[in-house]
Amino acid sequence: MSFATYFMHLIFVSIPSLLSSDLILYLVPALTVSILFFSLKIMFFNAPKLRKAK
Repeated sequence: MSFATYFMHLIFVSIPSLLSSDLILYLVPALTVSILFFSLKIMFFNAPKLRKAK
């Protein structure tokens, strides 16, 4: 077992009630939608103004 896996086990064992399998079913789509929303917002609404080609 690597050090990263060992420390992840230590972190997630201390909070078992927060990371149940039911919560992951709601958390992953919510994260996906939020990442898509913010990336589209940055691309279309906060896009940098480009200079026109001569």
